Amino acid sequence: MKQFFKYEKGFININETDLFLTKTGNWSETDSIVEKSFKSKSQNTIKKVKTYSFYAMLVSFSLLLFINIYRADNKILLTTAIILLIVSSFNYIKVGSGSQYKIPLSKIDKMDYSFKSLKIYFKNKEGKEDFERLENIEEKGITILKKLGYI
Repeated sequence: MKQFFKYEKGFININETDLFLTKTGNWSETDSIVEKSFKSKSQNTIKKVKTYSFYAMLVSFSLLLFINIYRADNKILLTTAIILLIVSSFNYIKVGSGSQYKIPLSKIDKMDYSFKSLKIYFKNKEGKEDFERLENIEEKGITILKKLGYI
């Protein structure tokens, strides 16, 4: 049994033993993913800081470009292009900002689902209680989790 489905910031892959949070949903990506721990949390935090720093630099660059272009003749076209660049880059970056680790199915205590939001309660690698909130889960995913008896 190998299943995968999309959520707001990536994909959830499920096999017989583990639930994986991935960026692409590609099964080859799951080989290098480790169980959630303090180290993996800090690596994900660093990745998110770098991602959002890039986005902040992009917005700053766009604002500087807009100020310089404001004096040019073709204001509407360039302004529209800058806005589209910012929106499309944010959607691209949002997917890459998701966490990436695995949760053994045997360590999942429960899952709560409401309003397209899934909250997974589990024990992390150190055996401590932990949770993950995932937004905008596909209907396909909810169906899979119901069949498996988690929701």
